[in-house]
Amino acid sequence: MRGTLIHTVRRYLTGHWRGAHGLAWSFWINLVLVRVLVSVVQELLRPGKGLDFHDNQVLVLILALFFHGVLFVWQAVGVVRAAEAHIRAGGYMAPVWGTQLALVLASFWVITYAIDAWHMTLPVPDSLRLQAERDGKYSIEPTSDGLSLTLTGSLELGIAHHLKHQLKAYPNVKQIILASTGGNIYQARGLSKTIRQNGLNTLVMSECSSACTTVFIGGIKRQLASGGKLGFHQYRIDADYAVLNADPSREQERDRAIFLQAGVAAWFLDMMFDSQPSDMWYPALPELIESHVVTDVVP
Repeated sequence: MRGTLIHTVRRYLTGHWRGAHGLAWSFWINLVLVRVLVSVVQELLRPGKGLDFHDNQVLVLILALFFHGVLFVWQAVGVVRAAEAHIRAGGYMAPVWGTQLALVLASFWVITYAIDAWHMTLPVPDSLRLQAERDGKYSIEPTSDGLSLTLTGSLELGIAHHLKHQLKAYPNVKQIILASTGGNIYQARGLSKTIRQNGLNTLVMSECSSACTTVFIGGIKRQLASGGKLGFHQYRIDADYAVLNADPSREQERDRAIFLQAGVAAWFLDMMFDSQPSDMWYPALPELIESHVVTDVVP
């Protein structure tokens, strides 16, 4: 059985190489379909953002040489010979001319994918790798109705830009649902500003604490669902990268101004940063409503 299969495959490969399969079959199946399948597989095997195949460079280059070199030569030679057989049989020249043009285009296609395979083996710069790691710590995804974006995870560098991108992609969004325990305060301010400028509401259904509360306060309507909570504490520098000229006290005062601008009561702001950086103050719902931090309660 195995010997029969090997013989069948060998005969098929030899038949194409000799141009015996006919021009249409050689072109559409052995060239176009096979080349599309190779390209699809390469796309599926592409390393994720911030990753590379540098540790498997030799294997990848050998595979690229086979699929974009040896295999393509077999495809091209078979198609050319099938075209010659088509002419000898008295067929029309138009299909042959089209085949020749397609082979030229296919050559550029193969070269592009071969270079792409080589690029996959090059080490990803540390800056891109670090950004990919940061991107993996949060998500901003639309709800099924397209009217809300759900922001979950840590507030990392680049998240404010990502929100702007998502708002362009989903122009019907009216609300940002927050589920975060904080992160970069500068990004939080950027998120808050974008939310306010776009006239969006904010909603917390689980927890929004630390820098996330600055994002929350940017909402026109600031809603808290039953079981949701907002957490506040004193600021601290907690980053895996250098933050020049960062002063927690000064940053607190900046956010105090943002909360005041949103209409939050001064007495609440006096209490907001009383908790130590290692602690978290979760105000009761009546306090949040009375101080105008929360403007609406969702059942």
